[in-house]
Amino acid sequence: MAQSYFIWNGIDCRSKGVIMRGPAPIVRAEERVKHVELPGDAGDLTETEGDNIYNSYIQTASISVRGAQNVRSIYRWLRGAGYVTFSGEPDRKQKARVIGAITLNRVSRNMDHWAGEVQFYCQPFKELLREEKVTLTAAGSVRNNGDVTCKPMWKVTVASGKTSISLTAGGNTIAVTSLSGGDVIWLDSKTMEVFNSDKTELLTKNSTGEWPVLLEGANTVTGSNWASVEIEKRERYV
Repeated sequence: MAQSYFIWNGIDCRSKGVIMRGPAPIVRAEERVKHVELPGDAGDLTETEGDNIYNSYIQTASISVRGAQNVRSIYRWLRGAGYVTFSGEPDRKQKARVIGAITLNRVSRNMDHWAGEVQFYCQPFKELLREEKVTLTAAGSVRNNGDVTCKPMWKVTVASGKTSISLTAGGNTIAVTSLSGGDVIWLDSKTMEVFNSDKTELLTKNSTGEWPVLLEGANTVTGSNWASVEIEKRERYV
């Protein structure tokens, strides 16, 4: 069986001389629910906070390293926040923070061998390490292969001679005015902001409507007055 590993902020644990002991599990986050007891009746009522609302969770990695001189180096590396990838899902990453104390104990009298655990407090959704961007030059279909609705980044090129654009996806339409033909603008459905081509000027005040999203599965992307739309889908997985 292949050796388990994790990658923290772009650094593979194996390149630091760290061995991950045991398998790397594939975890699906717990749905956030509330259980309400029913007075005078058995059981309870389960209430959710909404669609696709999940809790963060702790994933523990058992590790070992040789050489007392490497222990401090490992401590300096395994701290703060960033992205973690586990070998169970090598094509995905998720936001996380290293939490709790990390204690590496010497486990062999004959060898300078140290072992312990590190805990990653993981956000529930995972992202692809590499996601291909999709470009449309006319209305077309775009597929969201993720497990939940995603909120893309849209790079829109305004058609020649036009001063406004509209973009529709997932049942939502947004319009942006005060433009010029050939302009390139960015529409961020996650932060609900519009930027100019080099993202130095905020154009959100010129927008109206609902922010386009990609629902699970196939989506039709339409609109008016744009020459092309490049889509960074930002698919999310549980």
